[in-house]
Amino acid sequence: MSEEPQTVFRFTAEGVDLEFAGSEAFVEKQVQRFRQFLEGAAGLASTESAPAEAKPERPTLDAFAAAHPVRQGRGSIQDRILLYTFFLQKVQGKAEVRGDDIHWCFQQLGLERPKNLHNALGILKRKLGYLQEGSARGRYQLSPKGETYVQGQFLGT
Repeated sequence: MSEEPQTVFRFTAEGVDLEFAGSEAFVEKQVQRFRQFLEGAAGLASTESAPAEAKPERPTLDAFAAAHPVRQGRGSIQDRILLYTFFLQKVQGKAEVRGDDIHWCFQQLGLERPKNLHNALGILKRKLGYLQEGSARGRYQLSPKGETYVQGQFLGT
């Protein structure tokens, strides 16, 4: 019996996180059910009275990761975590990230998930000071030091 691959849909906007996981048919049905909300939150809702403004396209995770390669070897997992946290916060507008968000990035890029993500997050927070605690346990944000590191290391600023 072959198992159907799992499809995952994630959406974050203005404090609302939606995630659907399951068969492609199931996820498609959920997306259709929430379509009006998703279009409105993404700024795609049609308005007859005002012309639509062109919004700049946000890069996908694939494009962002390709444009900002991470070195291989020692420290690369931590650099990837910081880069993905930057992407989720600064590009996608997510206020805080969780371990599941970081795992999702690795999964989307076809990379092996970190074996001990919790330990890596702890080092980035307590030892290096690149992450800071979010509003609840298990939620993180880039610290100003972490943002400076990512910008200097990967963005050339």
